[in-house]
Amino acid sequence: MILHDAATIARYEAAGWWKQNTVDSLFRANVAASPSRVALVDAPNRTTFAGGTPKELTYAQTDVAVDRLAAMLLAAGVGKDSIVLVQLPNCVEIAIAYLACARIGAIASPILLAYGEREIRRILRHLRPTAHLTLSTFKELHPAATCLRIIREEELCTIVFALGDTAPEESRPLGDITQGAYDCPRLSRYLADLRIDANEIVTLHWSSGTTGDPKCVPQTHNSWQANGGCCVDAGQIRRGARLLAPMHLVHTAGHAGFFMPWLEVRGTLVLHHPFDMDLYISQLEGYRITYTVAAPAMLNALLRSGVLDGHDLSALEGILCGAAPLDPWMIDGYRERYGIEVVNAFGSTEGITLLSGPTITNDPYRRARYFPRFRGSPNRAATSQPWNIRIAAVAETKLRDEAAAEISAPNVPGEFIFRSPALFPGYLTANGELDRSDFDTEGYFRTGEIFEIAGPADQMDYFHYIDRLKDVINRGGQKIPAGELEAAIQSHPKITEAAAVATRDERLGERVCAVVVTHPNEMLTLGELVAYLRGAGVATFMLPESMFIVQTLPRNATGKVLKRALAEQIADQSPTVSDA
Repeated sequence: MILHDAATIARYEAAGWWKQNTVDSLFRANVAASPSRVALVDAPNRTTFAGGTPKELTYAQTDVAVDRLAAMLLAAGVGKDSIVLVQLPNCVEIAIAYLACARIGAIASPILLAYGEREIRRILRHLRPTAHLTLSTFKELHPAATCLRIIREEELCTIVFALGDTAPEESRPLGDITQGAYDCPRLSRYLADLRIDANEIVTLHWSSGTTGDPKCVPQTHNSWQANGGCCVDAGQIRRGARLLAPMHLVHTAGHAGFFMPWLEVRGTLVLHHPFDMDLYISQLEGYRITYTVAAPAMLNALLRSGVLDGHDLSALEGILCGAAPLDPWMIDGYRERYGIEVVNAFGSTEGITLLSGPTITNDPYRRARYFPRFRGSPNRAATSQPWNIRIAAVAETKLRDEAAAEISAPNVPGEFIFRSPALFPGYLTANGELDRSDFDTEGYFRTGEIFEIAGPADQMDYFHYIDRLKDVINRGGQKIPAGELEAAIQSHPKITEAAAVATRDERLGERVCAVVVTHPNEMLTLGELVAYLRGAGVATFMLPESMFIVQTLPRNATGKVLKRALAEQIADQSPTVSDA
């Protein structure tokens, strides 16, 4: 299934960015080069969420498991362009599932285990998949049984494979696909005749898009390699790196930040699930991890508490961090105290866009707040050399105002648009059509994100993130970017994390409310916060007029604050009201 138009394919093939390497060919090359190298490592607590004993597989052992699962899928009717739902936690089987689908030309669609019946039913109706790989039980849920019931009700022909000892009778037990040698003549004959173009779709992820409505996001072998290459370059991930993945590989951030870099650098992928701080630190130290990911609030808390001081993290070289504004002191602190570089990441399900790490700038403020203007900067040549990141030579980025005119002056907010080899071709609709309504006539994707050119002189090389287009507070006609205000609030020494939300007002339409999490045993008043923000130079019209103190901010699995859930959380509470 090829969805990119011929002109886009020709452009990136001519640039040497899109080639004919597939996910499977990348993996097979690793098997051939380093068969005995450890490829996949289960979390030591695997039995608590996926059953079975924790596994540690070499590349050769993983290859056999991929063949075993590929043969099982083939026997179930899965073939080229068949869709397979993958609903698994971070255990070795999730990586094997992606590889097995890629090997036989099937398309994997990863979905969360936490999805309820409504979300699963909608996805099943949309995709009508041939197979579904899931668990028998997960916590109090029974994903396999739930899916089987929906399949019957919707009169679908989807075959369910269940991992675990209590698989429903109507399902096919997945069993231990990692054990023993395997030979399948039928699979060998099938693969001998199979041809896969690297521009074909290999995954279908799910995104809120630019409207908030769930949308199906196709990505190709080539676009995934571009996404993974961005993370490899920005994080300076070296050959043979040991990557700790606490982020669920169902998410595109986990796919781009770990699964694809693991393949590119022939590394070891160490899995973690669900997030546990003590276990996370133990894995960092015990496996001599060189690269991982963490949320900004967690990195701030770890640095302030000094919890990491007693641990040997000398192997850890880089931490990918994003989903919320970063603090410059945190970036500086990890470099000075531990020799660890924090990479600021900004991306989306539709395609990774911007990363700011040591190849971009060593200035902690710029790395925390700015992102490079690839092929848009007037001061840097459009080649990979100045930024030391390959995609810089081909990714094109612009800002446009409400009249769709390009913005070239600094400090003028506009919508961020881009086109690059890491970008998806458009949303796949339920009737199999491609929705490109969020693209302009030149093929630039309208992200719904507000940026500005950071400033004059050498700051023209950078974009400064302002906010989500749909996450702007409109106070009497004054547009207040919530993200910019949140970064200022979060810098308060008593606050660990913060969100700025709108509250309804009859006169102004909306007013600004700060929702904050404070350090343990810290007291904070609204007046104290407002005074701090004034001292930091925050504009008067942006100052919060009420404040809630909460125990935690609701976040999705990628770390983004769930503003709708937050509004429900504070609905019955009484805020601190400003007397100013």
